[in-house]
Amino acid sequence: MSLSLLNAETAIGSLGRLWASAPVTIGSLTLTGMEVPDLIRDGGSQQVAVHKLPGGNKIIDAVGNDPDRLELSGRFVGPTAYERALLLKSMRIAGQPVQFTGAGLSLLVKIVQYSFDYQQKGIVIPYRLVLEQPPQTGVTATGNSSALSALIGTDAASAISGITGAVSDVSTIAGNISGQLSTVVGQVTPIADMVGAGGLFAGVQDNLTVVGGLSGAGVNLASTPESAASLLTGLEASGTGLTSAIGETGANLEGISLTNAAGLSTLTQNAELHSTSVTSGSLVNRAYANTLTATDGTQNGPLVTAQ
Repeated sequence: MSLSLLNAETAIGSLGRLWASAPVTIGSLTLTGMEVPDLIRDGGSQQVAVHKLPGGNKIIDAVGNDPDRLELSGRFVGPTAYERALLLKSMRIAGQPVQFTGAGLSLLVKIVQYSFDYQQKGIVIPYRLVLEQPPQTGVTATGNSSALSALIGTDAASAISGITGAVSDVSTIAGNISGQLSTVVGQVTPIADMVGAGGLFAGVQDNLTVVGGLSGAGVNLASTPESAASLLTGLEASGTGLTSAIGETGANLEGISLTNAAGLSTLTQNAELHSTSVTSGSLVNRAYANTLTATDGTQNGPLVTAQ
């Protein structure tokens, strides 16, 4: 569903804070939004051997790391809550290793304990989960990936903010001289086709909103492959839309005749949308490059190119 001009900025602000609820995956199940665990407890201990020496001295040898089991708790919500609760139950019964991704971790685990409460006629189902971790020999550095994720979210927010502002300005101008525009829009791609519901810019807004929601300083993209894949998909779709917008507004600028006030207004609108598309395109290109860097991907070229 496309964002309207009235609620776009509210949605951007809300989704921009969803980094704290970055998706968590357990096997084939992906938890997002309200279903993301309220608690993910991780820890462990370092086993040591203590050798006491005469005189009160002692030698402490580290024997090995002993990770605790991961403990998760949250809730399933909505009409498919019970179905999703049963999916985790089937994983526990199968006893096979499953992939866990979340909280900066990417591990192959086994479900050793799982329980849920059938409440509110199956619409809300709290769950508790205990996962056995594999042996750990060290800690993977996540600072670079997390920092890049923050930049990706910032670029997405900046791009969509620019687009929202430009579309709002264009809509105001169009509303003020709607009678005169009828003599011009037949010669060029109508502004309404680009900024209205289902138009190019509405689609770009939607995709960048998703990107902003998935990205944040607390997300380690290197260990959240599904989140990274969704980011890349959203950025690629945004790049396609912006490339089309640059092409259409550029063609409009070349085809408009400045013979009356309506022509000047249409030229102004297209110039603003064209400039915004180019600026937003550069932000999308940088966000795409940062996403690939954080996930060790390879880029063949920029997503958005000025035409």
